[in-house]
Amino acid sequence: MIPVSLYGVDVEMCDAFYTALPALVADSVDDEAYSKALFSIETEASLEHIRIADQWASHQPFAWPEDITNEVEMTLRTTTYPEVAMLEHLLTLDNIDAQRVSEWMHFSTNLFPIYSEAACATLTRMGVPTPYRPDDIASYGLYVSRLEGLKMYAPAAGLPEIGLPRSRMLQLGLERFE
Repeated sequence: MIPVSLYGVDVEMCDAFYTALPALVADSVDDEAYSKALFSIETEASLEHIRIADQWASHQPFAWPEDITNEVEMTLRTTTYPEVAMLEHLLTLDNIDAQRVSEWMHFSTNLFPIYSEAACATLTRMGVPTPYRPDDIASYGLYVSRLEGLKMYAPAAGLPEIGLPRSRMLQLGLERFE
């Protein structure tokens, strides 16, 4: 049964995606920079996770006053998957958009997917319109919902067992699927 978040999906294209997925992500095991960053995180969500995510993504490090730092850390710790609404106020910070916040949340939780324009385009081609709007946390929320639907709909052999978060495998697979 197709999850509601994938209503309207091109089932044949989606099935072709699952068939291709293991090959599409086979090289991700060799992404040493990603793996090193991901597995260096050992505690609950914190500012250290932001530093690790920003370093991995080659973003300039943040320099916030203590009150902003405390608010960001509290937001990271209290946001629970798959809800993204609490993240919205982070978009008011300079040089912060939904993609960067998604990277923070991905490295902090291993659950949230990294927001990707190419993955959104593939989902849209599959028949489930998924806009990429880095200035809009609701569009990221829709993306999270779509990827959760893909996890639920995946056949037994659809998600390879390679030790990386399923959200990362789906994001990379969507980016590479033609």
